[in-house]
Amino acid sequence: MNDDPVQELIVEVISRLAVRLGADGRKGLLAVVCTGATVGFGSALQQVRQLVLRGYRVELAFSDAAESLYGKAFRDQLAGFPHVSGVDPHRWLKALGEARAVAAPLLSVNSLSKLALLVADNLASNLLLHGLFMGKPVIVARNGAAPESPGRRDLGFHLGTPALNRALEERFQTLSAYGCSIADVNELSATVDSILAERPSEAIVREAPLPSVPRPNLAAAGGVVTAVDVVHAHRVGADLRLGRGAIVTPLARELAARHGVAMVES
Repeated sequence: MNDDPVQELIVEVISRLAVRLGADGRKGLLAVVCTGATVGFGSALQQVRQLVLRGYRVELAFSDAAESLYGKAFRDQLAGFPHVSGVDPHRWLKALGEARAVAAPLLSVNSLSKLALLVADNLASNLLLHGLFMGKPVIVARNGAAPESPGRRDLGFHLGTPALNRALEERFQTLSAYGCSIADVNELSATVDSILAERPSEAIVREAPLPSVPRPNLAAAGGVVTAVDVVHAHRVGADLRLGRGAIVTPLARELAARHGVAMVES
């Protein structure tokens, strides 16, 4: 409980005004993930507030490093904002299934590298990586890891070799190829809103299905078709055209069946 009467008054005012300003949760659930980056902390916090005020419900998840560095402070700064809670680490897959998108306003170099290598070894990276596998929009802010970020320059993290900077950019390019949307932290909430405005919820899709139209075929790269190929095809609204003798992984078949991605043999 907060023993500061001024802080209690601020929280009460926020809680009363927020709904009037648009924080009614009508746009659905977002999983918001923070990893160990600290660059852009204030902007990240402001963007989460903006997401709530834009009408989203937010469930927060922190990596162990992020929790240790600023987890409590981050939650305290959101006190009074409605529709903000935490992801239950024992039920994260259910939370992810209900989320319309995953957003990461604070992404560290460590987490960026793990995702590029398809490593998911904690709550935060599981939400991000498996959000991609499920074909959900995943939007990450680049400021916490980008070589050109002013915050990283202020910390002296811009003095590495060109090879280091290229490696970071290649990791961002890999995430983009996986289906991530990469944004500046100050544009995160607007990016989320723009992407989801073009993706009606499942309930809306069921109520008003679009007319059936022929789907384009996307050639699967290489002789092994993976979950990454299926996720990419799903995001662009295409089926997969398989080469002769192509091997389809079990997870790729499962995701294809779930998302309606047909596999057409050449």
